[in-house]
Amino acid sequence: MALVLLLSGLVVTVPGADAAFAAPTVVAFLPLSGPVGTSVTITGNGFTGATAVTFNGTSASFTVDNDLQITATVPAGATDGPIAVTAAGSTDASLLDFNVTPSPPTVLAFLPLSGPIGTSVTITGTGFTGATAVTFNGTPATFTVNLSTQITATVPLGATDGPIAVTTPGGTDASPLNFDVTASPVPLVLAFLPLRGPVGTSVTITGTGFTGATAVTFNGTPATFTVNLSTQITATVPLGATDGPIAVTTPGGTDASTLDFDVTDATATETHEREVTLALRRHLVASGRVTAQGGFDACEAGATVKVQRRRPGGKWRTVGTDTSNAKGVFRERVKDRPGVYRAIAVRKELNGGNEVCREGHSPRVKHRHERAAG
Repeated sequence: MALVLLLSGLVVTVPGADAAFAAPTVVAFLPLSGPVGTSVTITGNGFTGATAVTFNGTSASFTVDNDLQITATVPAGATDGPIAVTAAGSTDASLLDFNVTPSPPTVLAFLPLSGPIGTSVTITGTGFTGATAVTFNGTPATFTVNLSTQITATVPLGATDGPIAVTTPGGTDASPLNFDVTASPVPLVLAFLPLRGPVGTSVTITGTGFTGATAVTFNGTPATFTVNLSTQITATVPLGATDGPIAVTTPGGTDASTLDFDVTDATATETHEREVTLALRRHLVASGRVTAQGGFDACEAGATVKVQRRRPGGKWRTVGTDTSNAKGVFRERVKDRPGVYRAIAVRKELNGGNEVCREGHSPRVKHRHERAAG
């Protein structure tokens, strides 16, 4: 269709003037906001033959319902801004901005499906970025967002059987299955090391059933602690602690050590005498054991042991060095020479010098070089 004008008796035809009437006009849209994937209805006119719809410049998929309406989907990557429609070579944008809101999370699964308080649970799904809360049947839990698709949470004290829910700025979603909170085992304290030390000493406690531990005490005095494994806790001797058992409390109960932890004076130095044995075998292997007074393991294990040979002038020369194993045993091969030998456990300090492992000497042992039979 062409536009016909009558000017001073002349008829003038303007080819293609009807294109001006085909330019699109965006009047409104609903809803006014939504996350990626939201279906948005755009109303206006001149939409026939539309070639593009954008959300603040990001191209969207769309359907032209009629000349007055388009249905578009908020595309991935869209940001707050106007919605624009392009048709017949012209583009028009909305006066209002569309607000792109965060996508709601989706909780798809979790493992394990059950466990006692303190259990670490891996939750999988989508849209976890920026998560603000994780709950077990409504009880808030501590958690870490590993990926936008994965969260690690800890079953909290007071949790009961029920769904696991994740909350983000985009909303909240709960698992279709329930997490089963099982009874917590009674803890069992089997041992701890070191056996003594001043306030501030780090103590490793071993046993079973430590998952979800809520308290560690030294003779009744609460201590700070970390649950490393269900079988191991690291605790710090607290201010005010006195000699006595170490107790661990979990939702399953409380158990205390059979031995007492000895709280030493930080300003005092406790010394431990040591004995060293030495045996010489042919060609020439020096072996023996370091033992400490009272069986103080820290002065037996990891001891530096020097094997020495007395020189003709009477002075001692170190001919080999070894470190004792967990049982205090050492073994060192040295050059096979006749003479008098001894082993020395070198003095060492523990706990900042509050514990001293005294230098220990073995009895002297004579060795006579034996030539191999020819």
